[in-house]
Amino acid sequence: MRPNFATRLERAVCRGLRAGASGLLLAVAVGCLLAEGAVAQYDVPLVFVDFDPGDYGLARATDVRRGRVSLAWHSDGVRLNPYYLRSDPVPPRVTYSDAPPLPDPELPDARPTRETALWVWQTARIMRDADERAAFLDFVETQGITRIFLHLAWAEGDAPRAGFTPFSGEEIGPLIADLRARGALTYGLDGDPDFVREENHAGVWRTVERMVEHNRSVPEEQRFYGIRYDIEPYLVPGFQGPFRQRYLDAYVRLLGGVSRIGRAAGLRVAVDIPFWFDAPDEESGIYMEATLDGRRAGMLDQILGLVDDIAIMDYRTEPLGANGALAHSYHELELAEAVGVDVFVGVETVPLVDEDLHTFFGPFDEGLPPHSDARWIVLEERADGRGRLWLIDGAAQLAEVRERSADAVSLRYWPAGRPIRVGADAQSFHNLGPDAMRSVTDEIIRYLSVEPAFAGLAFHDYYGLRELLGRREGDVRD
Repeated sequence: MRPNFATRLERAVCRGLRAGASGLLLAVAVGCLLAEGAVAQYDVPLVFVDFDPGDYGLARATDVRRGRVSLAWHSDGVRLNPYYLRSDPVPPRVTYSDAPPLPDPELPDARPTRETALWVWQTARIMRDADERAAFLDFVETQGITRIFLHLAWAEGDAPRAGFTPFSGEEIGPLIADLRARGALTYGLDGDPDFVREENHAGVWRTVERMVEHNRSVPEEQRFYGIRYDIEPYLVPGFQGPFRQRYLDAYVRLLGGVSRIGRAAGLRVAVDIPFWFDAPDEESGIYMEATLDGRRAGMLDQILGLVDDIAIMDYRTEPLGANGALAHSYHELELAEAVGVDVFVGVETVPLVDEDLHTFFGPFDEGLPPHSDARWIVLEERADGRGRLWLIDGAAQLAEVRERSADAVSLRYWPAGRPIRVGADAQSFHNLGPDAMRSVTDEIIRYLSVEPAFAGLAFHDYYGLRELLGRREGDVRD
């Protein structure tokens, strides 16, 4: 009798890696792989970000007592983004046990992966450009893609509204038929963080009804195989604060409606989820739960009860280790197997950016920092009721903020501390090249293809994967 997946993966996930508690914890909560330890201090340009206190459940900007900001190194400039802002005291941090033992060096031969899936977001470009369409269809056939997550491009001259996406069946139907002729079945893909808001639910359900109507009105070869939603409610301001439970409950209610409409019409229902929906909060240790039809349960349990398959946005460029692709998929595979849900494991190929995370908390001081020998977070309360967060690094920046904040209602500051780097190359193969991707994905398949719930790999996304595979062997980018 084969051991259960969790037991076997405990023997397989960590090749000599001993993740520190804070590093693993933050990676789970943020959904990103952190570099080992904190990165060295280095100069950054003066950056700030404005925010609405109401988005974080706050009456005033001065209610902020702690927070986390992300310094994102985009090619066209550095941007500062708030991750969370909170008024409550800092709770005790959660600790984690040591990483599992070394992997079993011998695994049974696995059968080939069953499916290979591909996210496609640029549907309008593909449908309306003959050369792009031909290249896309040739790519799907050549690469053996069997499942297409095809974004519902809205009809020309129309636009989405309140959750409803007015796609053109006359445009998308023939493309679905062309894909089917090349061995690929198509999910209608849609998604936006704002879909989670109650006022947009009816529009989302109307889109699903529109897909059902499309399938009833066209030949079989032009029909959607399934419905797929990529909503990411955690990107809505306030999710990392007092509104989290509201959005979690709204998310499963929304999926409940999608599931009822889609399944009644014989459509497969699917969602894309982060790997950490089944992980505890990084500070409280509380697992995320949601209530649907009077039943309260963990997020992953609720989702698996509503869908036929999931794709885990398990974007890691290492297969093993406590923070590798295998470790972040094993629990989903185990629970999905128990309820008959298929699991795709996501692979990222598009360019991402490096980010530095600064967390500020504890006592603050009024005014501006007294010196420039450290990096500071400055909170400015503005006359319009909004807040502004500055990241100050150096004497010149401190002088500039002093001048630019002269009309502030109030100012306060915290030490920014040393940043923790969230590395793009830890999440995407874009810079690492096709050789590295093939090596890692082969290893993932070797471990997972023996699992009944493993449906295969899902690559994000078409243009990223096409560009990556089009490079010469051994081509690695800085």
